[in-house]
Amino acid sequence: MSHAVMSFAVRGLVRRPLQTALVFFALSVALAATMTIMAVLSGIREQMRRDLEQVGTDVINVHVSPSLREVMASPLRFSDCDWMRELTGGRVAPFFATMGVARSAGSADPAQVLLLATTEDWGRIVPLEIIEGRFFDAGERGVGVLDEWVAKKLFPGTPALGGIVRVRRFGLPETIRVVGVMKDPFEIRKKFDELDVTGAARSRILRMMEFKSIYVPGSFTRPDQVIHGAVVQVPAGRDPVVFAERIRARMGERARSVWVWARKKWIGDVLQAADLSTLIANVVWVVVLVVTGVMIATVSLVAIRERYREIAIRRVEGARRPQIIGQLLGENLLLSAAAGAAALGLARGAAWLLQARYISWPPAFLAGDLLLSLGLGIALGGLATLLPALRAASLDPVRVLREAA
Repeated sequence: MSHAVMSFAVRGLVRRPLQTALVFFALSVALAATMTIMAVLSGIREQMRRDLEQVGTDVINVHVSPSLREVMASPLRFSDCDWMRELTGGRVAPFFATMGVARSAGSADPAQVLLLATTEDWGRIVPLEIIEGRFFDAGERGVGVLDEWVAKKLFPGTPALGGIVRVRRFGLPETIRVVGVMKDPFEIRKKFDELDVTGAARSRILRMMEFKSIYVPGSFTRPDQVIHGAVVQVPAGRDPVVFAERIRARMGERARSVWVWARKKWIGDVLQAADLSTLIANVVWVVVLVVTGVMIATVSLVAIRERYREIAIRRVEGARRPQIIGQLLGENLLLSAAAGAAALGLARGAAWLLQARYISWPPAFLAGDLLLSLGLGIALGGLATLLPALRAASLDPVRVLREAA
């Protein structure tokens, strides 16, 4: 674009402050909304990826099917842990799960939790962060480790470490001294308690087991002792998906009642589902841009019609058709670029407000998303002006001046 055409474009914007301000405002708001939506959606995926990595990509879950019959008459025995350990060459922690109602002196309401009787190896296998205290040691009794959700429910506003929890299961009371609290891996649900990003997991019992549980020392001594499942950690550098298939094959007929799955594959499935949800949610900003494009096209059509006399005078003075088209396109392209810069600042402010008040994860302003938004804004301004500019440049200037006289 030549210097003369650019100069005419800038002059044309300055001479029409109302139309310039209207298009600038509409495009800035639309692009800011687009950037914010993209950043929030990208932030969700990034936070989910970080959260999911904390549950352990080298861990395999083995547990009975969550039906009452399978839970009551589990096909798994403590002796199964021996061959799982030999097959994988890693650590194995068995567990026996029961539902219970927990209370503490500082909680107004009881919490329904899953009591997970397991071994000290659970704290070494599941790579969750301990935010208070520690995981229990071998030989300890009468102690427990709470999930963060349980700790906040039973000890609102106060540390849970050292607290006493009274649990009733099977109608029998039990007292537990808290020695640690395990961090909830899903930061994404800190503001939305009902948001369950683990929805792609295999069962509701499993989700409760991992994030709304009390872990207590279990007694596993007899080979024929019934268990509800185990977590298996494969050695570093080995593929847990392959070992999950081997465990499933070793189960034989019991594989119909026992679920075996690698968390690595589950994480991939959840992220894939998140990508699909993001694609669907992108319809929102597409609609915003389409509506804005229609409005800009309408304003441009009316504005260029009002300038037919000005354009005809320029043609008579020697301006060629490409120069006229270049000037009109240049005006909207300059305006779109300025609106894109303003939109970036507005989007940053909107993202800060959303994170401070409504969401718990940071919106992610990815370079690709920003370039896409700016490119769409500039293309939108150009396309909205192209047809009216072509029509204006093709008019007979003598006829236009005669009709305007």
